[in-house]
Amino acid sequence: MALDQRIFWKNERIAFLALTTLKGVGFWTLHQLATSKVGFKSTFKSNLEKYVKLEEGSVTPLAEIKKKLWQRGIKIIEELAKENIVLIFQGEDRFPAKLKNIHDAPQWLFVQGNLGILDTPSIAIVGTRKPTEEGMFLTRLILAALHKSSFSTVSGLALGIDQLAHLESIRYELPTIAVLGTGIKESYPKGSESIRKLILDSGGAVVTEYLPTQSYSGENFVRRNRIQAALSDILIPVEWKIKSGTAHTVGFAAKYNKKIVNIYLPKTLESRPEIEFSRHSYAASDYEMPLEIPEFLSSISSLPEKCTKLATETNGQLGLEL
Repeated sequence: MALDQRIFWKNERIAFLALTTLKGVGFWTLHQLATSKVGFKSTFKSNLEKYVKLEEGSVTPLAEIKKKLWQRGIKIIEELAKENIVLIFQGEDRFPAKLKNIHDAPQWLFVQGNLGILDTPSIAIVGTRKPTEEGMFLTRLILAALHKSSFSTVSGLALGIDQLAHLESIRYELPTIAVLGTGIKESYPKGSESIRKLILDSGGAVVTEYLPTQSYSGENFVRRNRIQAALSDILIPVEWKIKSGTAHTVGFAAKYNKKIVNIYLPKTLESRPEIEFSRHSYAASDYEMPLEIPEFLSSISSLPEKCTKLATETNGQLGLEL
């Protein structure tokens, strides 16, 4: 990346993070600014008074306020960097191509850990927060079947199938990506800190579009699901219901023309209406486990090769500039 481009994006990051510290400036205000293409530094420089709420009687000059806010932005960048967290914008070359190519792409992304993994061939493995023994068995089985593949995995760090998918990926040395429904500095769900550390230590990544300390909400998790779907080449919803959070991920995957694969155990297909639903609504495939593992692996075998050129081209541009 040319020096002037690095300086431009660094200034955009500082301005963006400075704006996040202002009362009343949240995710959707910044999202609107991003989609307007005005630029965060330009807004900071020329239109900051619109977002700064001066206390009645305050005599602090706007120039002094700008200086203090800019220093706040620099401090936040430095704090994030200490935790190997980088903020990237949609307009940057190193922004994941899989996310850039969807019509509702995130305008920015916070990434902790291995940025390069976001452009590798990947399989999203997701499901209910309250899995049955059957669901947990299928999760373990499908990850075991993938252990010699060149795929990364994607999931949401949620309780149940998601956390198990991350842990089994690590067990079989498959780099794994956790997509959060909260800010990168938040620990959610409680108790997931140790799994998150394992993900990072094993060459994986934790990503989110939400502001660093932004809390969770139902809307946030629905929007999060589109990122899970977009980052994957294949989606395997292990155990889910037609009306559920996982169903949103399935819908997004279909919207983005991703391959959707359901898996089930012998003599259980009739008790899995979601499989029939996704087969007819989304042209999903399904495989009986473990009998059809060879057929499943054969069906996905060409995907890593198809993604190799894209990954090679992108990896050269993935430096962690502040």
